[in-house]
Amino acid sequence: MDELWKNPVVLNEWTKSGEQRGRVRFSQDSEKRSYLSRVEVKAIAEIIISRYFKERGFLAKCLAALAETCSLRFINGLCSRTGLMGIDYPTAFWIYRDLGFRAYEVKSVEDLYNPFISMYFGVAYYSWLSKYEGRERNQEFLVQAYLGGPENVKLQETGPLWKKFQEVLQNYEDKKKETRRCCIL
Repeated sequence: MDELWKNPVVLNEWTKSGEQRGRVRFSQDSEKRSYLSRVEVKAIAEIIISRYFKERGFLAKCLAALAETCSLRFINGLCSRTGLMGIDYPTAFWIYRDLGFRAYEVKSVEDLYNPFISMYFGVAYYSWLSKYEGRERNQEFLVQAYLGGPENVKLQETGPLWKKFQEVLQNYEDKKKETRRCCIL
């Protein structure tokens, strides 16, 4: 969590909510399920990308939107999807063992409840999908393959998973850029 304190947007959010270094509490819903704010999810994505996937050119806002689409930002996941990024233990272990993504060790499903570990294995899987079957893949394929499995993607019929992702992605767009206007007199 120390890395999140270094992010100026997270720092601002946590300071406003009265958090103190070393004592950050996760937000909880009415059922006492812990979740992250959009600012926190995007910051975690930025940290993981900058440390381990910088050369891939992935956008933190896209991975944050993918996390929200998978888990609604719940730390332990949602339904059958494990952790923030919805990567199950067998898939994470396969990514670790066979694909060589070893920045974090995954010994049990509980490891995937750590948002940084979940994000790391989610981005690693996303990276693997980006060259699925030896071809560069577009974002629509990546999102549908990530959420529904690469064998279930039907690009001709842009499914509800893609549409949901696009809706969620709008929440991560930089609002400052959208309010700037160019006026030619």
